Amino acid sequence: MSGKESKNNKSMVYYVNVKTDSDKSLIERLERMIDRSGLFKSIENGERVAIKMHFGERGGHGYIRTPFIGRIVQKVKDYNGIPFLTDTNTLYVHMRHNAIDHLRTAAINGFTTETVGAPIIIADGLTGSDEGVVKIDGNHLKEIFVGSAIFNADFIVVATHITGHPLSGFGGSIKNLAMGGASIRGKYIQHSEFVPAVDEDLCRLCGDCIEICGFNAIKQGEKSVFIMEENCKGCGECVGACKYGAMGPKFPRESKKLQEKMVEYVMGIRSQKKGKIVYINFLLDITPGCDCYSLSNSPVVPDLGILLSDDPVAIDKASVDLVNSAYFSPAWSGKNEEDSKDKFRAVHSDVDWRPQIDYGEKMGIGTSEYRIIKI
Repeated sequence: MSGKESKNNKSMVYYVNVKTDSDKSLIERLERMIDRSGLFKSIENGERVAIKMHFGERGGHGYIRTPFIGRIVQKVKDYNGIPFLTDTNTLYVHMRHNAIDHLRTAAINGFTTETVGAPIIIADGLTGSDEGVVKIDGNHLKEIFVGSAIFNADFIVVATHITGHPLSGFGGSIKNLAMGGASIRGKYIQHSEFVPAVDEDLCRLCGDCIEICGFNAIKQGEKSVFIMEENCKGCGECVGACKYGAMGPKFPRESKKLQEKMVEYVMGIRSQKKGKIVYINFLLDITPGCDCYSLSNSPVVPDLGILLSDDPVAIDKASVDLVNSAYFSPAWSGKNEEDSKDKFRAVHSDVDWRPQIDYGEKMGIGTSEYRIIKI
């Protein structure tokens, strides 16, 4: 079954609402959605299926729960695929910067072969240098560097926890596959022009950003911290670490260019896989910051459900639209009516999330026109 409707060229996005009158659990209804969509039928017998996800950082708790991942694993097996869970090492230096620490973190957060029913493989190897190269014709990039386990997989299931994000506004399937599928070199290329700026009036000199920076790029001054640009790698972890909003993009165009590079990475991976990618977005525990943070803040909106599609632009646009149509969670109830029209922009006011959607359409990786199929 195709993800496009032939009549009006809208992409089909399947949806199970967390609220239901059924006696079936959300996990059971996820399984039903996979079967009803027909998208897993593209898995051929014996194909190696990479379930691309995020294992979460130590201290956080908002990542996708293991029972959901375990059910996806089982469905891959039901369709005669050979599943494995995967992610790539981080550009920033913390507890997922190499495969040893990454696997330990995954286990601490509950992801093991025993809990999910499939092995875990860090896609770009021990130090983040195991990669495959894909030639593309992008406006920013002519080649991309993809973690070798993802590069060599026959099929990819992109399992994404929807969150806010300080560099891209929000994180969906596009970000998960682009940043999360890239080797460390690939991540650096995507982030290379991002340099944070410090708002001296907001900086409290708490030192959190200095502590989290693994590149010795942040120093303490008399009134605020300051950035040593020659050391900065653009990973953006200091932006997420600042509790006072003192860190942000130096120039608005940096976020736009980062998002466009993300799209070009997805474009390259899609060209290599030739229709062998399916996207599942989890709209649960929708926190303002991504799962790379070592804490999970209060969700922006209540739990909404799970989406499934073979179109990354459509599923991400549908995810944002569902978030914007929901009401703020109690912790965010102080936001005004204007804020509620764009939840992620209300949380990350300096970042516009739309370029990844607009550029994704322009580069042909999907369409923002979609039809919701409720399961």
